[in-house]
Amino acid sequence: MEFRVKAVVRGTMCVAVLVAVLTGCGSSASEGKPDSSGDRTANTENDKASPSPTTEWSPALTVGQPAAGLFEPHNAPGGKFQVTLDKIVKGTQEQMEDGHFDEGEFAGGTPYFVYVTYALKGGQTDVGNPDLNAAAVVLDENGEEAAKRPVSHAGYVEGGCPVAPVWMGWDVGETRTLCSVFIGNGPKQPTRLAWSTDAETADDYKKGASWQWTTQ
Repeated sequence: MEFRVKAVVRGTMCVAVLVAVLTGCGSSASEGKPDSSGDRTANTENDKASPSPTTEWSPALTVGQPAAGLFEPHNAPGGKFQVTLDKIVKGTQEQMEDGHFDEGEFAGGTPYFVYVTYALKGGQTDVGNPDLNAAAVVLDENGEEAAKRPVSHAGYVEGGCPVAPVWMGWDVGETRTLCSVFIGNGPKQPTRLAWSTDAETADDYKKGASWQWTTQ
């Protein structure tokens, strides 16, 4: 009888010791691992508070101020041109109708007659009448297109673009002013006229030459 009691007591003590050891091991493992839930929450809040970076506009040029540097347009290779916005004339609905611009996507839009002056400062180009205004774009404050050139962009209407002469070539030092019509239609308001030979994105245009949108 005494043997049985001792055996039970010894068995009970072994079980107790084993449970204590197992509990201690579990506690150590738990204490050894850092609680990362707080870090995850903090990182999530930081991500929400950090806006994506945006590209700021380069300082706006004023009408009549030439862009810095010289440009070699793709459609006038070899020529080194100085580019200056001469003026922007806001047109009327009557001009829209007279020029047959008031059709399709441009219906109800506003015409803008944009005059840009080009001076050949160096180099030589064999192209006599390149469409240099093809490198000009009208953008809103976010760098998105706010007005488009129609296929027939010469703007030959009364009070609009004058009929341009036909040139045979360019001489260094020669200056010409070219006019194109742009049609604004929609909620986007023009804020800049940008000019670039290699820009592909809104950020590219923001970093390059652009003039404050000022109309007459």
